[in-house]
Formats: sequence, structure tokens, C-alpha cells
Amino acid sequence: MIGLVILAVAAAVAAAPAAAPDAASLERGLAGRWTGTLGYRDYQSNQMSEITVRSEIIALPDGVTLLRVSTFDDGPKVGDVTITTASLHDPKAGTVASATLRKGNPLETGTERLSVTAFTDAAHWTIVAEEDGTDDDKPALLRVTQVRDGDTLTATKEVQPKAGDGKWQFRNRTLLHRDANRPAG
Repeated sequence: MIGLVILAVAAAVAAAPAAAPDAASLERGLAGRWTGTLGYRDYQSNQMSEITVRSEIIALPDGVTLLRVSTFDDGPKVGDVTITTASLHDPKAGTVASATLRKGNPLETGTERLSVTAFTDAAHWTIVAEEDGTDDDKPALLRVTQVRDGDTLTATKEVQPKAGDGKWQFRNRTLLHRDANRPAG
């Protein structure tokens, strides 16, 4: 009888889902080169547009800092645009502070609250980031939902205007695939 109890307890422990690591640990696994598309809703026309994007993510040795350099073609008048983001995770607080640089734009800084809302393993998870900010120069709550499914990463940005009806509105989506043909470097 004791043997059956021990077997039942062992089976229950083995079947229990693994505890989700913090967002910093999961995002470190994104290090490498990615290619894909950025789809966004134009503010004036409300139409969807899509452009090709290339990203490189570098996880620094401290375990909490990531650098992301993304490049996309903004058309014949502008050409390639590079956006560089440095992010510093605070796993105890469940936040990430970021600074984003883009030629011709002022420095953007912010601190997002992070939640790991789904976790299967290091390559299959969902992280939701929220922060107070602006959308179309109006106060809003911003939410980015990152879903990693193996070598595919989808990040969907939604906004909830402070003066609105409380509904989330789609703003943009990045769909990236790990680029095995472009080693990090």
C-alpha cells in the first residue's frame, strides 16, 4: 500500500506543469538573428500595411540585459531605418526598462510590467508587457503580447485609450522566424 501511495505522489509530481521562469530568462533564449514582417495599421487610413524586418537580439552576459537591433526599409525616400533597443530586466520587480534609439526621433524610454502568461518550455511561451504611454499623442495603456512557438516569435501591440471605451485596439504585429542562415555576429 505504501508503494502505491509513493507511486501516486511521484506521478502527480511528474505530471505537474513546470514552473515558468521569469521573463528575462525566457527572453535571453531569443538571442540570434530573426527575419520576418511588421504589419501595422495606418493612423490616417486605418488600412493594414506590411514591411520586411530583420532583427538581431543579443543577450549580454549579466543575464538581464538584451540589445535588439531591427532594420526595415521605409521606402525610396527614407531607405533603411534602424531601431536599437537596450532593455534591462528586473526579475524581482517583474519589469523591464528600455531605451529605444531611432535616427531623427527623440530617445524613447519606458518601463513595462511583465507577466509570463503561458509556459511549456524555453521555446514555447507567452509574455505580456504593459505600460502607461501614448498612442497617436493621446494617453493610453499599451500592451505587447509576445508568443514564442519554437523558431517563430510573434509580438502583437494593442492600445487602450484612457479616454476610450476600455476596449483594446490593434496597432501592429511583428512576425519573426529565427534565421539559421544568418548566424549572429
